[in-house]
Order: sequence, then C-alpha cells, then structure tokens
Amino acid sequence: MSFDKNKHLREVLDTHKMCHVQDFVNKVKKRREEIKAKMHDHYGCDKYSSFGSGSFAKHTATNVKFDLDLVEPFKRNSFGTLQEMFDSVHDFLAEEYKNTGVTIRRQKVSIGVSFPIEEGDEKPVELDVVPGRELSDDNYLDSHDLNLCFNEDHWGFQKGSSQKTNIQKQISHIEGKSSERQIIRLLKIWKKQKDKKYKSFVIELAVIRALDGYNGDMGLWPRLKYTMEYLRDHIAESSFHLFDPGNTNNDVVGTMQDYDRQSFKSDMESMLNNIDSNPDLYLPYYFKVNEKYCGYKEKDTGAAYPTSTKRFG
Repeated sequence: MSFDKNKHLREVLDTHKMCHVQDFVNKVKKRREEIKAKMHDHYGCDKYSSFGSGSFAKHTATNVKFDLDLVEPFKRNSFGTLQEMFDSVHDFLAEEYKNTGVTIRRQKVSIGVSFPIEEGDEKPVELDVVPGRELSDDNYLDSHDLNLCFNEDHWGFQKGSSQKTNIQKQISHIEGKSSERQIIRLLKIWKKQKDKKYKSFVIELAVIRALDGYNGDMGLWPRLKYTMEYLRDHIAESSFHLFDPGNTNNDVVGTMQDYDRQSFKSDMESMLNNIDSNPDLYLPYYFKVNEKYCGYKEKDTGAAYPTSTKRFG
C-alpha cells in the first residue's frame, strides 16, 4: 500500500494545532491584556488603541512556535524621536515589573517581556511589545501607517533609524487565505524542527505568491510540492522580489544574503528530490508529527529516519 502523503501532512497540521495548548495560550492572552492595561493607564491619550499582531493574529501559529505580539501606536507629537519612544516603553515596563522576576529586554524593533515559568508549563509566557509612531499628526486612524524604531543595527538599518510599516495591511494580506495558511504552517513546522533561520515573513509572502492563481490538485501534498518547486526555481534569482504589503518599498527577500537565498533554494531542491525518491522515509523526516499530541499514533514505526540534516538538507 502506497504512502498517503496527504494523510500524513494532515496529521502534521492536526498535531500542531493551537487547541492542544489552549490553556497556555489563555495565560499569554491574560498577560497581554495586563500589559495593554498598564500601557493605557500610563500613556493615556498619547497613543491610540493597542492591537494584537504576530502569527496568532495571522492564523499561521503552531503549538511549537507562536507569537502574540502587542502593537502600541503612538501619536506623532508624543515623542521627539523614535528612539525616545522605544526607550520610554522599555523603561516603563522595566520599572513596572521591577523585582517581580519578569525579564524586560530590548530587541530589534520590540521590547521583549518574559514572565517566570509557572509550575506545569514547559516554557515561560513571552510577549513582544512593538511601539510605533504615526507618520504625521492625526494620520494613523486613516492610514494605519507607523514608523518603527530600529533599536540595533540590523537588516541594513542603523540603531535609531526608522522604517515605515502597516501591520494592519500585513494582517489583511493573509486574511481569508486558508489554503495558503496551511502551507505556511507546514513550512514553519519544517523551519522550527530543522532549526532553519529563514524569516517566517519571507515564507509567508513566498507561499502567497506561489499559490496566487493556483488551480491544481487541492490536496496538501500537491500544494506543498508546487510551493517548494516555486521556491526552488525563484528564491535565488536576483530578479525575484517579495514586497511587504505594509510598505511596498521594503523588499523582504532583498534583505537576505545571497548565500541564504542559495541555501533556501538548495533546501527545497534536496527535500523535493529525497521525498520523490522515498516519500515513506523523507516526508515524515522533513515534516514531523508532533508526537505529544497524537496519542493514537504508535511511537515506534520501525522507520529509520536519517540522523544528520547535513546530508539530506
């Protein structure tokens, strides 16, 4: 009997659903509401209403890696500079959670908040608070455009510099795309399991581009294979661009180093070749079921999975 690739991929998605960790998600949401209330009480009319972003808001989250970010849109005249805005939010949260065991850390464009791990949990509740400032006075409610502050040299930006974004447009770009979201989740599962460093946003935009106008077999494997072939054929091309829907001047694939783009291409190529040669072995190797949430699946299948990712991509 031939290996059912679609069935296996369905099981991969099913065992990575967020419903399996709903209690933990509720804890994260509760902490996010706590921070949201603190920010509102402290900054008042200097900012607009907070909102959630990240993979959870986009419905591309998996139970092994997900983000419930909190975006804080500030008014244009609330701070003299973006760096002042960033530092103010960091310092406020650091003071608010002083001597509580909560870790507050500066990150690229956000402030990371990590709460002490609770008994029974495998990891701590962690949140990213993303401060942004509207581009001009009273513009945000119409445009939802924000300038983010780069707190460190990264992606070609210097510390203290800014980049325009529109997180609402980024969320809207994937809204209603349930077919694409399935493939995005599968590739993010592979990325997490194989410890690949490619940006999830690149994967997200690439999948949406690849499946734009797709009218082939709607099974999970045909769609995943088609997407992987598209990435193999295009990701390393200098003429290939993926523009941020929140800022069409931002080519997110253009910030990747050439060797990273070539590595991405090679990963797709080796995966396709290996799965084609032996799907029973390699599809479960690259796209693993989350054993913790598949009680009906035997732990010992007798399959000898490769132990090195170097040889097999």
